[in-house]
Amino acid sequence: MAKRQKRGPRRKPTASPVATDGDDPKALFDHAATLHARGALKEAEATCRRALALAPDHAWALNLLGVIHCQTGRGEDGIKLIATALSHDPDEATFYNNFATGLTGLGRHADAVTAFKRALELNPDYAAAHNNLGSPLKAMGQLAEAAEHYQTAVRLRPDFGEAWANLANVLLDMGQVEHAATSAERAVAEAPAYGVAHNNLGTVRHRQGRYADAEASFREAIRLDAANTDALCNLGEILKEQGRAAEAIPHYEAAERLAPHETEKASNRLFALCCLSEAAPDAIAEAHRDWGMRAVAQAFATQPEPNFAGHDRTPDRRLRIGYVSADLRRHSVAYFLEPILEHHDRTRVEVFAYANMPGGDDVTQRLRAHTDHWRDVFGLSNDELAARIRADGIDILVDLAGHTRGNRLGAFARRAAPVQVSYLGYPATTGLATMDVRVTDPWADPPGMTEAFHTETLARLEHGFLCYRPPDDAPEVQPPPALAAGQVTFGSFNNLAKVNDALLDRWAEILEAVPGARLRLKAKALGDDAARARLIALFDRRGIPAERLDLLAWVTDASPLAAYHGVDIALDTFPYHGTTTTMEALWMGVPVVTLAGAWHASRVGVSILARAGLDAMIAANAADYVEIAAGLAGNPQRLAEMRSAMRGYLVRAGITDGQRFTAAFEAALGARWAAWCAG
Repeated sequence: MAKRQKRGPRRKPTASPVATDGDDPKALFDHAATLHARGALKEAEATCRRALALAPDHAWALNLLGVIHCQTGRGEDGIKLIATALSHDPDEATFYNNFATGLTGLGRHADAVTAFKRALELNPDYAAAHNNLGSPLKAMGQLAEAAEHYQTAVRLRPDFGEAWANLANVLLDMGQVEHAATSAERAVAEAPAYGVAHNNLGTVRHRQGRYADAEASFREAIRLDAANTDALCNLGEILKEQGRAAEAIPHYEAAERLAPHETEKASNRLFALCCLSEAAPDAIAEAHRDWGMRAVAQAFATQPEPNFAGHDRTPDRRLRIGYVSADLRRHSVAYFLEPILEHHDRTRVEVFAYANMPGGDDVTQRLRAHTDHWRDVFGLSNDELAARIRADGIDILVDLAGHTRGNRLGAFARRAAPVQVSYLGYPATTGLATMDVRVTDPWADPPGMTEAFHTETLARLEHGFLCYRPPDDAPEVQPPPALAAGQVTFGSFNNLAKVNDALLDRWAEILEAVPGARLRLKAKALGDDAARARLIALFDRRGIPAERLDLLAWVTDASPLAAYHGVDIALDTFPYHGTTTTMEALWMGVPVVTLAGAWHASRVGVSILARAGLDAMIAANAADYVEIAAGLAGNPQRLAEMRSAMRGYLVRAGITDGQRFTAAFEAALGARWAAWCAG
């Protein structure tokens, strides 16, 4: 969701502005305030200065000039001017509100909270201050308190559209989706011309899986304010998640042009590039490198890169390893991270987790129990997070997000730890020169094939770069449904972002080659009627009627893995392979057919299947992909044998052996640590 937009200053009620002869400070201030209200900031500033030239102690003119400074990128000077106004009138709540708003803009959230609360001591019914106070509280992770102040703001002013929009924002972060929807709808009703309200309603609709409605809200937000970068990025996300990544790219690019220094927004475009079948690996890598150079340059524009000269370089001591993620909850990352946290050798490793997320769930509690130190860092700036990590004395910092939502690559750009490692959560390079290592294996990144696509040094784990923890509620394997149905069902449960025209062509060929076969797809976006209709139309153009498709949204009332009971053969996406979906299919006994590519994102399936001894499921080209899938469909006995034996394949291959994997993982990190100590 968008950040709260700052309100302009309140001013003392005066008579209607009148023409001024230039020598009346009060009249000049009134005129400046009118100009400011119209958005004529340059003229308002000049008029304020004329008033102050005549009356240097004019507190209201000082306040307004300070607000204008804050609104035009001169926040440090702005808060000094407002502080001067306060020195002349220390009991004016409006000045404290504006002072605190300026502090919020500078990221000084704790100071802002103090100032806002002083404003409310002076005027408890100050609705704007209650609304504005929510912003730094939310940034500090104090979501419940932020919600209380937003609720007070709308109680005091029921028509306060901005506060309703902000309340929707924080309620969504708290997981109260339906209450957030009510607030977002009220925001649009009270402030129909306020683009942020439409953006926030779109974000709620996205969370609800109402993709068409979300898209409409984001487009309306952009119509109202073409410079709304949050809405531009959110529109891109909605399009990407429906398999429309190529349509999403221009919206991401527009956001980047408008906010070139907001590197987090630029991550959206990089992730989308990984989903495009027409994007070459070297072009994707170059886009990541360009982002990385800009991120590092921005990080060290005003400060030198730390050299950790005083850091203990003892190579064989107990190491402090930190993991940074926004997904330390019921999320695909957790299935691969938990075995590591659980099996770290605590005599050799002290584990820190940096959770960049509000709240958590039962998986969060389980992960937390496997750590020595848990840091809730949601709301910290990149500078604050990097400083916190350095204060913890972290030796090796592991990023688990890459360019996915909630990443903190900005802290890695600031060299938060001596050794920095990219692992698990993203299929490509981070692009950062400050990221030292990427953990992978010889299948996902064969020596000599993919080094040029990375800014990091590749550390290949001999027996594979993934370890999977099957969910506790995974159902027992059942016989392949083709035995009873008399027809084969193919399936793919990957995010629709990974679905592209080339992939749809191959899936259509497979269905043509296997008469009567069906295709079961499952994705969050398929809960939306418009998204379903679009996908049905795409298959119809390829000669596949709707009755051969089984389109499912997310399963919420049972184990999601139960949907594999209705699938005989899983079809991996390409060029962006599945990871969790591939492991889940295999764990449920369903063989997966994958197409090997030339870079990491298109070789994860190769890594998993080769380790499990399922090399026959790996296609070398598109024709081979179709042939393997169709061949399996014609051999129901083989499907039954594979289904009953599949979990044994995975266990014997060590893919679920957390202890063995973690020992190899620790050894790889230790080798990099020893190299840093020696260097």
